[in-house]
Amino acid sequence: MHVRGYKEKCNINTPMELAINNEIDRFSLAIDAIDRVPRLQKIGGHAKEKFRNQQIACRAYAYEHGIDSPETTGWRWPRTSF
Repeated sequence: MHVRGYKEKCNINTPMELAINNEIDRFSLAIDAIDRVPRLQKIGGHAKEKFRNQQIACRAYAYEHGIDSPETTGWRWPRTSF
């Protein structure tokens, strides 16, 4: 079992920035899954790079605009059909 906690540095951050700081955003969780699943470690490098770039883009948008991007606030888990 792996547990996440809350890390604060007395900044005013957007919800996504807080999630990234605390490694509970969807990108950090995906990266963590890649790191923990042995068969994904060898093939997940490109995905990890994409997720890290998305984190950087989220932070850059928040820094420039003071809020999370519409893509971030409007994001929903994709629906799957089984």
